[in-house]
Amino acid sequence: MQELLPGQNHPVGTGQVVVGVSGDPDDEFAARLQSGVVLLGADGQIGDPDDLVSAEQPRSRDGSVVFAGPPGEYRVDLEAVPATVARIAIVLAVKPGLPRGTTFGVFSAIRVWLADAAARPLSLFPLPLASRGETAMILTELYRHRGQWKFRAVGQGFAAGLPALAAHFGLRLPEPAPGYPAAGGSDGRRQTGPGGGSFSGTGFCVHPNGYVLTNHHVIEDAREILARSPQHRCSLELVFADPTNDLALLRADSPPPGVATFRDGPQARLGETVMVVGYPLGGLLGSGPQVTTGNVSSLIGPGDDTRSLQFTAPTQSGNSGGPLLDSDGTVVGVVSSKLNVVRVHEMTGDLPQNVNFAIKAALACGFLEAAGVDYRRRAPGAPRAATAIAAEARDFVMKIECRN
Repeated sequence: MQELLPGQNHPVGTGQVVVGVSGDPDDEFAARLQSGVVLLGADGQIGDPDDLVSAEQPRSRDGSVVFAGPPGEYRVDLEAVPATVARIAIVLAVKPGLPRGTTFGVFSAIRVWLADAAARPLSLFPLPLASRGETAMILTELYRHRGQWKFRAVGQGFAAGLPALAAHFGLRLPEPAPGYPAAGGSDGRRQTGPGGGSFSGTGFCVHPNGYVLTNHHVIEDAREILARSPQHRCSLELVFADPTNDLALLRADSPPPGVATFRDGPQARLGETVMVVGYPLGGLLGSGPQVTTGNVSSLIGPGDDTRSLQFTAPTQSGNSGGPLLDSDGTVVGVVSSKLNVVRVHEMTGDLPQNVNFAIKAALACGFLEAAGVDYRRRAPGAPRAATAIAAEARDFVMKIECRN
């Protein structure tokens, strides 16, 4: 049985599968939490309230998803799922009416498992519970990609509870009572404008139809999202978000002139040369993209996080969401953060330099697959001149400007 980390997926194929949700302690889990399955269209929205399956509504309107038993076991006939359904989300929420402070963090374990029709286990997603104050969550999802179903670990939480989860899927529930805890912000590095009403980062185009990839923390809480480069200006709308893995997919109203290409085959290697292209410091360094180079210094991120890699190319606030390119110009990561130099200096007396982190390209590709976006990829080739790579990147890397 394959154990999944957030963002990873497991090919399923077709036929019937069983998805189950459980937690420890068992009695408390059943008493305090409720699970459900939501059938979603390609836009990530629910088409009809009857597309929500739970103990209270044990069957989808098409019969493809059935509640099989408590605390949360569901049978899914993948061959019977209508073609209009692109994703099937497995969700969990604290039951209404429980005392304030009841969150997922009070449980010692929460897990989602996938089995075939004969009850043979296929994969397991043990939810990381450290510092989890959420009261509703998208745990996992089944999604179509190129005619094949896949099972993906998500772990996207909503501190504002069931109403926020429902609104995410296009349903409207009563507003939470005054004083209910609000969703927390991100610790990611984006550039904030005067007064905090505007902020910026970097993104890059991944599809000719204008799909743009960036960090979730770059666009979090934004009411308006714009993009610009020396060659292009456009408005963006949020299409798909994964706060757990800090990724967001946007779509431009007019596509940029270029499209990035991901590396196919071996991922980034320790010591190889990489390049960062982005818009740091909110344009204070000029209106065009800034380019820095360095090396991959570790294949593991902070806290032994295998989803990230470490690199030495200098970055500043505003670089978040930009591409990390190899010596052939293909994407090997998405720039996400840098080490807090001031805090480390306070703790150790040392002043570290150029310790930066990027989300690995494999995780970003899995995110794009889950969103149904085909991306370009090619095998790594011979090293090219940095000037040629930078000139090419100018066409697909953009400054993301947000207003709240």
